[in-house]
Amino acid sequence: MPKAGKYDYPIFDLDSCIEKMTKYYQVVKSYESDRKVIAETLGMKALGGGFAYLISAMEKYGLVDTGGGKVVITDLGKTILHGEANEVLKAKSEAVGRLEIFNDVFTQYGVDVTEEQMRAFLRQKANAEIGEAQKIAPKIIAIYKKVSKYIKLAKTPTRASLAPPSEAAGIGRRETITPPEFAKSEPLKIQYGDVYIQIPPDDPKAIALAIDALKFMQDRIKPKTKRAEGETTEA
Repeated sequence: MPKAGKYDYPIFDLDSCIEKMTKYYQVVKSYESDRKVIAETLGMKALGGGFAYLISAMEKYGLVDTGGGKVVITDLGKTILHGEANEVLKAKSEAVGRLEIFNDVFTQYGVDVTEEQMRAFLRQKANAEIGEAQKIAPKIIAIYKKVSKYIKLAKTPTRASLAPPSEAAGIGRRETITPPEFAKSEPLKIQYGDVYIQIPPDDPKAIALAIDALKFMQDRIKPKTKRAEGETTEA
């Protein structure tokens, strides 16, 4: 697999690897096959660089294991081949999450990355030489744009924790609001005691859902507040 400084990176995106894996599995009807058979099935040369990079990418994503001239589809690969829609999405997120470079780029820049940002990332984080960074940045961006959606799926909370604060929880409570550094890519993060909310900036439905959820919780506590004020007045 090609190197980007300290990182390995695939030259095939996940969906391309899955497409190739599905194609040869449908022909050979076996989870274990010879490299030569797979190459012939895909119309590639078993000793060619393109095929070597393909199998390497498949292995890095966790779709296959290799050794002894054999290629074996893993449990993760089987889930993608035969799983339900939600299982397949989860498996794809896990597959992309195996690539350290993609996780680190997402953490720093989110989904949208410019070529200038990628070059800076490769120089600063990957310790790549300037010439190397300039050469491979466009290649990595092309792959990253196709796989980042699966990283986002894995890292976006399905629902916010909106536990109402109690009087006892006031001791030692930490309040944190992390505004997005890059408005187009970084999520807004809010932490207050046991409450943690993360809102993606580029997902209108998620933002609307968060607003509705917060309003719902606010409306719930209003009657309690009014009753408490009434009891205090009567006393």
